[in-house]
Amino acid sequence: MADHAPDPLSDADFRALVEALAREGLPRRTEAVRAVEAIACALSRRIGSETYDDLRERLPEPFRGRLAACERHARTARRIRNVEEFYASVADDLGRPPDESEGVARAVFAALRAQLPEAEAEDVADRLPPELLPLWRRPS
Repeated sequence: MADHAPDPLSDADFRALVEALAREGLPRRTEAVRAVEAIACALSRRIGSETYDDLRERLPEPFRGRLAACERHARTARRIRNVEEFYASVADDLGRPPDESEGVARAVFAALRAQLPEAEAEDVADRLPPELLPLWRRPS
């Protein structure tokens, strides 16, 4: 019998992530998967791998296991320096215009934040660059 990689779209824990994203406006599973991957990739390039790994470890499963830094940009040493480059990276990964990236980032961050107790959400906020904080914070 051949070994097959697990299907992330059928994994029960991952369904919780997809459901959280659907509540935030990303209802299609494929779109949700791609959005999480694009945000994870851009975030890891923005804050650096050590800080990213520390941030990721604070999140519960299924988020922690699904937010691995992307391999697509692993060979490029170019770091994302600001929010405009963050949005451009997300847009490039998703094949969308950059002006749609903010909404995607808000949806992914809101889904992540909703899984955390307030104290843990604040710990994550402490590790984000200032220009990404408005995406993480709950709307007032």
